[in-house]
Amino acid sequence: MNSVKHPPDNPKPALGHILVAEDDIVSQMVVKKMLNEAGYTMDLVVDGLEVIKALESRHYDLILMDCLMPRMNGFDATRAVRSADSTRINPEIPVIAMTGLKDVVDQQRCLDAGMQSVINKPFNLQTLIPVIQQFLAGNENTESVSDYDEIQTQAIRDDGFLDSVIDEFLQQVPEVIGDLQQAVDRGDTVKLRNVAHRFRGATDILDASGLSARSKVLEQAAKNGNFQLAATYAAELIEELKKLSSLSRE
Repeated sequence: MNSVKHPPDNPKPALGHILVAEDDIVSQMVVKKMLNEAGYTMDLVVDGLEVIKALESRHYDLILMDCLMPRMNGFDATRAVRSADSTRINPEIPVIAMTGLKDVVDQQRCLDAGMQSVINKPFNLQTLIPVIQQFLAGNENTESVSDYDEIQTQAIRDDGFLDSVIDEFLQQVPEVIGDLQQAVDRGDTVKLRNVAHRFRGATDILDASGLSARSKVLEQAAKNGNFQLAATYAAELIEELKKLSSLSRE
């Protein structure tokens, strides 16, 4: 049985309170782990509408904003924040994009929407925390950047965190299969792109290169509006996911 871990007598104050807008559960788990290990507190929301609601209810020092989310995406959410009429929303709050959209055009869209910096997925502590520090420079008690790789490696290995991420990833597979098949049946290239993009984020985090590559070509074909090619790639990805799902049940 694991012993109960008591907090230190004089814990360090949080370095900042961050709002994370991210709809993928695997990505949520990883970002939360990184921020907690680095000394930040955070709240999670899953779309742009929840970003606005959260900002109206409490103070945040910074937003980490995914770009492709349901209901309201990160681009529209950022524009809404920047033009906020509500006195409860700070339109100057730093907004950092965290995205798998790596095209120059897409990244310029982030800046045009009012995001001040872009972090490409997948990222680690050494790429995430310095950007946060750049916008929260007034806070004290920051760790040196060189410490972050060691912090992250120990945290993932010591408490079985990676196992829990893999378990969550495998639980998502049947839903991904269903979403892909539904999108193919409906001829919906937009949904194919969104499902592929979201799933690619999780595969990149777990360094599942084969699944990531299949998701990437599907996402690109759907983005280009080539439904026939996208449907072919979707069928191939579905077959791979069915094999993975079968293996995970054995």
